[in-house]
Amino acid sequence: MLESLINMVTQTAEVGSAAGHTPQTAVAALLCAALINFFS
Repeated sequence: MLESLINMVTQTAEVGSAAGHTPQTAVAALLCAALINFFS
């Protein structure tokens, strides 16, 4: 569970930095990914 969350966080951060999103957008994406992972 924790490893998959860490992997998702790093992948989302890489995609966000590559696309040039703002830090707020990256944080929102991470929170959404964590919620989805938590409830699944």
